[in-house]
Amino acid sequence: MLADGPADGVLLDGRIFNASALAATLGIERGDERGLLLDAYGKWGVEFPKYLEGEFAFALWDSRARRLLLGRDVSGYRPLFYTLRGGTIRFASDVRSLLELPGARIAPNEAHIAHWLEVIPAAANSTFFEDILRLPPGHTLLFERGRAVLNAFCQQENLPLLHLRDSREYADGLREVLKQSVADRLRQPGAAGSQLSGGLDSSSVTALAAGLLQTEGRKLFAFTAVPEFAVNVPGRFTDEGPNAAAVAALYPNVDHIRVRHGSHSVFSMIDRFSSAQQEPIFNPSNYNWVYEICRQAGQRGVETLQTGAFGNMTISYDGALALPDLARQGRLWEVARLAWDLHRQGTRRWRGVANVLLRPLLPRWARRAADYVRDGCSRPTAHSLIRREFAESHGLHALAVDPFAHGDSRSVRLLFLRRADPGPSVDAFWQLTGVSMTDATADKRVMEYCLSVPVEYYCEKGMPRSLIRNAMAGVLPEQVRTERRKGVQAADFGEHFRAERQEALDELARLRTVDLAVRALDLPEMERMLHLPESRVRELSLRAFYWPKLLRGLSLGRFLRRMEEGTLLVREEPPIIRNAAKMG
Repeated sequence: MLADGPADGVLLDGRIFNASALAATLGIERGDERGLLLDAYGKWGVEFPKYLEGEFAFALWDSRARRLLLGRDVSGYRPLFYTLRGGTIRFASDVRSLLELPGARIAPNEAHIAHWLEVIPAAANSTFFEDILRLPPGHTLLFERGRAVLNAFCQQENLPLLHLRDSREYADGLREVLKQSVADRLRQPGAAGSQLSGGLDSSSVTALAAGLLQTEGRKLFAFTAVPEFAVNVPGRFTDEGPNAAAVAALYPNVDHIRVRHGSHSVFSMIDRFSSAQQEPIFNPSNYNWVYEICRQAGQRGVETLQTGAFGNMTISYDGALALPDLARQGRLWEVARLAWDLHRQGTRRWRGVANVLLRPLLPRWARRAADYVRDGCSRPTAHSLIRREFAESHGLHALAVDPFAHGDSRSVRLLFLRRADPGPSVDAFWQLTGVSMTDATADKRVMEYCLSVPVEYYCEKGMPRSLIRNAMAGVLPEQVRTERRKGVQAADFGEHFRAERQEALDELARLRTVDLAVRALDLPEMERMLHLPESRVRELSLRAFYWPKLLRGLSLGRFLRRMEEGTLLVREEPPIIRNAAKMG
């Protein structure tokens, strides 16, 4: 804190990556990062967070103005929650700390629950609890004179497009910005570690990290989840071990550890993590192997694990909406050429080309009919067990929602990037294993670079994900860099779930006594799914919707039941809790 500065203090959770450059801009010696934030506030006022690069959440108190400023970076890997009551604000890095404060009310937020089930963004700052709000990523909250104002300081909709000479320059630019983001995340205490799947995102992060560490004579622990049972999914690869091993083999400083999926029951994961993060698990099948990876990483002294979770919408975007984007711009010759290239490469059949070009012109009923013909169900019903009456009671009418129907590439990618808030989940893993996760593919600099690249460079010559493929030439083994199939994580989940099917049926019986679960969830459909014969389950498992749909319903139902019973706040393991604070 500056003795003559306008602010009394700052709480900081996370790191500022551009601290040295920021100090130089301010004309000061680099010191404590909290003091640096105070200096930045002194120069730029409440606008200062837009000059920060990093993964952070902060609270800054200005006693002279009687002003509190809360802020989160755009990646959202550091959570921050608050309550407003009687002219007083309380804030904390986890929901539990606020729920345990005197006078706190534990009541479900039904509108948020409906949006969560339908995978539609809810109010920017809502949570599963009526009285508790979240600070969205890339936002600040100014609390002054009993009034709170939410502001987005990171607005990426209006980024200008880059105009470089050719695809090589775009690829070089991506590699350099990603490399810097990975390097910044290696400056953490403890051993270095990464999650390494067989896909392009985590492989790129791991390879760049290994190359950087090799120059320092340091080791990288790379963890790969592999199935216990062989599963065949046409057109997909279900064992990520071979591709991951090929990446590790390129770098002698990589210690490659294979982690078997299925070490923990799905219901133990649902209970443990819903209590730690105070929200239901969105994709329970993945928590099993991620938890085991974090547990084994912690045993090896890893405190921060690099991932590539946001890569699909940043570094490895496939250019799915390039054709309609080019058509909107009137670049019809380029539409024709790209359509031919996509067909020639086998990326899209002519029917797929026609679908992506004509879909925005179709009425809702026609889009739903097309989805039904292709998938055997309309797209929204494929992923949700919400009762239609519950959805309509909250004004969703979500069966007609299609983010791809009219959106351009940038708006659709931003929709998906902002829909996810990884903070509560990341914090829960840290509480339960002592290992925090970090993601260079969600870095502000990486996001802004990728959103600024013209969409045609993501599917150049009809090759999806061409930008990252070009950027990783000579960095990744060819079998990974040129892999066209998508991987399937936790592919053998169904085999492990057999032992838990009876618990699922027992849970379903308990949910019938929970009013909100009965109103929100299609329990009869859930029961039908649980009683399907094994052969039918295997068939449906080849499609993306069966397990996510069922498990998401079970996760939410169990969460609501435990909230009603009062067992949601029970701590199964001693957690690490960050500070809660109160300012009025």
